[in-house]
Amino acid sequence: MEEAKCSIEQCDIFDFMAYHVGMTVLHPGGLWATERLAEKCHIAKGSRVLDVGCGKGISAVYLAKRYGCQIMGVDIEERLVEQANELARRRKVSGQVRFQIGDALDLPFPANEFDVTFSQAFLILVADKKQAIREAIRVTKPGGFIGWLELSFYKQPTDSLFRAATSSACAFCIRNTITFDEWKALFQECGMVDLEVVTGEMGMRQRRMFRDEGFLNAAKIMWKWLFNARIRKRMDAVFEFFREYSEYIGYGIYVGRKQ
Repeated sequence: MEEAKCSIEQCDIFDFMAYHVGMTVLHPGGLWATERLAEKCHIAKGSRVLDVGCGKGISAVYLAKRYGCQIMGVDIEERLVEQANELARRRKVSGQVRFQIGDALDLPFPANEFDVTFSQAFLILVADKKQAIREAIRVTKPGGFIGWLELSFYKQPTDSLFRAATSSACAFCIRNTITFDEWKALFQECGMVDLEVVTGEMGMRQRRMFRDEGFLNAAKIMWKWLFNARIRKRMDAVFEFFREYSEYIGYGIYVGRKQ
């Protein structure tokens, strides 16, 4: 596993799960949600797809193998792009999947390049959501699909929720989350049409973890939870936060088209 960027107690939720717990599928809903996103975006064999904020390339490689599509992944972190390309080589899909460094606010592609553009748990990490959305739309072909999977509030959050997020989860990503209605309005304001929304509940995904992570890595994760007291304490705090505020926090799959 890679060296952690920070301590177990101080990492934001994504870094904690990636570097300390060892999870590889970090976005809400796991690969089950990725499949729903792909279906709504009509990804199929031969589709040219862009994954914005691809991270280690887990979803892109999974979709390439499942649907036979051609995928380009972009991420601003060179280290993640290198790992994603290595994963594609190991999974023998280098002919279908490529990854490169790219800024989501200024994508290195011409207009009308892709049949589908999608992103997962990315907009909650950037300040200029509108620019990221407009860039995704710009590089998508007219009539093509743009899909987002994002944390979403069912209703306006309370101050106590934000205080709890500061101590147990990722305060920045929670504070940068907006309601389902606000996401819909934002996507429509940026030019997405025929918008469809699928709601999902947050949770630990125990039943899906062995599928998402594979038996060996899932077993390693469970071992850490059982026998590393610091990791168990932090994981319990994170999951308790999402349980306590389940009436507020879920995730949404938002899919629309470019006119």
